[in-house]
Amino acid sequence: MIRVPYLPLPHLQSVDDIASQLFAQAPAHPIACACWSNDFPYTPKVEVQVAHTGSHLLLRYEVQENSIRAKYTQHNERVWTDSCVEFFASLDGNQTYYNFEFSCIGTPLLRYNVKPHEGDMASPQTLDGILTRSSLGRQPIAEVKNGDVSWQLVVAIPCAAFFAHRLTDLRGQTLSGNFYKCGDELTEPHYLSLFPIRTPKPNFHTPEFFQNILLGD
Repeated sequence: MIRVPYLPLPHLQSVDDIASQLFAQAPAHPIACACWSNDFPYTPKVEVQVAHTGSHLLLRYEVQENSIRAKYTQHNERVWTDSCVEFFASLDGNQTYYNFEFSCIGTPLLRYNVKPHEGDMASPQTLDGILTRSSLGRQPIAEVKNGDVSWQLVVAIPCAAFFAHRLTDLRGQTLSGNFYKCGDELTEPHYLSLFPIRTPKPNFHTPEFFQNILLGD
């Protein structure tokens, strides 16, 4: 379980508006569960900070890894094969869930799942409402393998991004979910989570292992 602080920022215009306040007030959570370390021993250093404004859920990922890649630049492309961070969340006790996925340059993927890997992709208009800022910029990046690459990604997810639900205010809500780091097609593929997952092979689409995310009011 994690507790998410409320930041009263009623006039959110861009991620620049929330960066300093989020990072000063929200604790950092290590995404460090290497649940499949026998097959994928490489573990980059990853942390996520989480807060909300009532209207937006705010995420900041801090990543240090041996290599990066950002091949995909269009909505709902295969970002999980690039240097990727993810947030999966359920609003109904794990009956259904959303998977938010972002490459290291902020390219988004979003699907509402009625079953694992089965559901509706978000529209381009919905994805346009998610604000992102990457320290790497937005241009595609061929794989860089210099052994020490650091990057940060800030994301502001509006209530409307939970497009299958009538969610208008995050204050006092309890979600369930998990946070991830992956890179399926990198030189050193890896699969890390905040909360542990007990499956024999890498699988983030496992709502049975989600834990509570309590949003302050």
